[in-house]
Amino acid sequence: MIFFSSLHRRRILAALLGTVAIGAFSQEAYPARPVTIVVPFPPGGAADTALRALQPSLQRNLGQPVVISNRAGAGGAIGTAAVAQSKPDSYTLLFTFSSLAGLPEQAVVNRQTPLFGLDQLTPVARITSDATALVVKSDSPYRSAGELIAAAKARPGQISYASSGNDGPSHMPTAMFADAAGVTFNHIPYPGGAQMITSLLAGQVDFASFSRSLVLPHVEAGKLRFLASYGEDRWPQQPSPAPLSEAGVRVNHVTWVGVFAPAQTPPQTLARLREALRGASTDPEFVQSVAKMGSTIAYLDGPAFEKYWLAEIAQAQETIRKIGRLE
Repeated sequence: MIFFSSLHRRRILAALLGTVAIGAFSQEAYPARPVTIVVPFPPGGAADTALRALQPSLQRNLGQPVVISNRAGAGGAIGTAAVAQSKPDSYTLLFTFSSLAGLPEQAVVNRQTPLFGLDQLTPVARITSDATALVVKSDSPYRSAGELIAAAKARPGQISYASSGNDGPSHMPTAMFADAAGVTFNHIPYPGGAQMITSLLAGQVDFASFSRSLVLPHVEAGKLRFLASYGEDRWPQQPSPAPLSEAGVRVNHVTWVGVFAPAQTPPQTLARLREALRGASTDPEFVQSVAKMGSTIAYLDGPAFEKYWLAEIAQAQETIRKIGRLE
C-alpha cells in the first residue's frame, strides 16, 4: 500500500482540479468573450445604423461586449469574405443586407472570381425589413414615377441615379425598376449609402432607390422627397408616396438586414446566438429606436429564415443575370 503525505495529497488534488478546469475552459459556454460583428459597408449606411441601434440590447442578451467593425469594399464582398473565412465559433459575425444573396453571382457574370461562396455562410436571423422607395431632391422637376419614366424614354441613358455599389442593395431595385419600366438610366455607383445621400442632396444625380428609414430624416427636413414606393400598396406611415403600380410598373423590393455566421458553426452556439438575437429584437430600447428610424422589426430565424434565404438567392441570381455584365 502506498501512503501519501498531506503535501502530496494537496498537490494531487490541485492537479486534478486543474485538469477539470482546463476541460471546462475548452468547452466554455458561448459567449465567453467579446463578439465582433462585421458590417461590410462604411459607417452611416442603413445596415450600420440598424446594428448600432441593436448593439446595446444585444450586449445585454449576450452578456458580453459587441464590437462593430466596418469593412467596406466591393459592394460588401470584402467584409463578407473576411467573415466567411473566419473561425466558425460565432465570435466573428456578419450583419448585412439582403443583397448578399447576389454577390457571388455578380462576380461570375462579370467574369471575376468570387471572393466567397454562399455555402461558406450560415443564415442566423433576419432582424429588420424596410420599405424601398424612389427618392429625389425636394426641388426635383419630377413629381411622380410616371414623369421620371417619361423623361427616361425621351432621353435614354441621360437620367442619372446613385447606388451604394454595383449589384448592391440600392442598385438591384433600381435595375429591377428600369427593366420593368423598359427604360435605361445612367448608373453612378458610390462606396456606401451615406455617400449616395450626399450626392443626391448636392444634385449630382437625379434620383436613387433608398430604404425608407435611411432617408426619412432628410425627407422630414424637406431636403429630399419620396417619389414612389416599390410594390402595390401605400405605406401605413406618413409620408406615403404613390406605389409604382400606379405608374403601371409591377415591381416590388424590400430591404432587410440580418446576421450570418461562418459555415460549420456548432448548432448549440447558433442556438444561443439566436436566443440572444430574439431577446434583443424585442428589447424596448431597440423597438423604440427602430420605430424612430421608420423601419420595421421583422425577426425570423431557424428553418423559416433558411427557406426565405433560399428564395432570396434565387431572385437575386435571376435579377443579376438580367442586368448582365457591368463595365
